Amino acid sequence: MSVLLFVRGALATFWLLALLNLIYPMGEGWYLTVNLIAGAMLLAHVGELLLFNARLVNLPQPWWHRVQVLLFGFIHLRGLPKL
Repeated sequence: MSVLLFVRGALATFWLLALLNLIYPMGEGWYLTVNLIAGAMLLAHVGELLLFNARLVNLPQPWWHRVQVLLFGFIHLRGLPKL
């Protein structure tokens, strides 16, 4: 369980870094790299959201779980109860 919390913290830190990169761009090499990685990860998490939307609809506060999947992807889906 502590490994999942570490991964969630790392992903939250990455999303904060990506957001800050949009507001205050990093150096030449890092700006584009961080944006490309964040875009690819967001696209992957949107795909996961579309694939597992039927599982999220039956949960209380499905909108909150959708936000969690967008941020943490499969890490959040692993913690959901089996239906």
